[in-house]
Amino acid sequence: MKRSAIEPFLKGWILGCAILAAPGGSSDAASPIDPDWPCVQPKVPQISAGQVWNGPPIDEVGETWRDDPAISDLAPKLAARRTTLDEAKTLIAQFAEAGQGDKNKQLTALFAGTLSLINSERASIIAGIGRYAKRQKALSKKIADEMAELGRLPQDDSADSVSQREDLLEVQAWDVRIFQEREKSLRYVCEQPVVLEQRAFAIGREILTHIE
Repeated sequence: MKRSAIEPFLKGWILGCAILAAPGGSSDAASPIDPDWPCVQPKVPQISAGQVWNGPPIDEVGETWRDDPAISDLAPKLAARRTTLDEAKTLIAQFAEAGQGDKNKQLTALFAGTLSLINSERASIIAGIGRYAKRQKALSKKIADEMAELGRLPQDDSADSVSQREDLLEVQAWDVRIFQEREKSLRYVCEQPVVLEQRAFAIGREILTHIE
């Protein structure tokens, strides 16, 4: 690896890393709730019913939906992303047709249970994003420290100096590659809380079609 071929690139790249790694360094990603939030999408810790539901209030439902075997069996299926929205539509229709007693109350409880489970998964993803961001900041600092160390190395062309520089540049190039690959993955992960919010809205809208 030639120093002249990679070092100028790394210097410019490290500056960008330093900006991104600094608290609040990215104005697009910064969140009033969490200044270290790495996503462009705002950090919303929990989906409120008002965001995705226009039906009867669910506040009184609480966790009582778990006491109904039919609801406690169906809600996890509706919340799971492996269940397509078409499949969810069919399951909701079957539940509405088979229901006994207060159908509106049962459907409201079904949505409350589904939203609760979606929020649980979403909270887990958000926590994972936070851990991911911390690892990225730590790796960015490591790369910056490597650049500083590189600047402290002797700049002569002796065999020992050249070897030290090349070894450090190789380590740094690998760290840069890991950082960049993680950044690509982070963009995908950042979309998942929004995907779950959209799912909650779609499920709620479908349930509402069966409420009289």
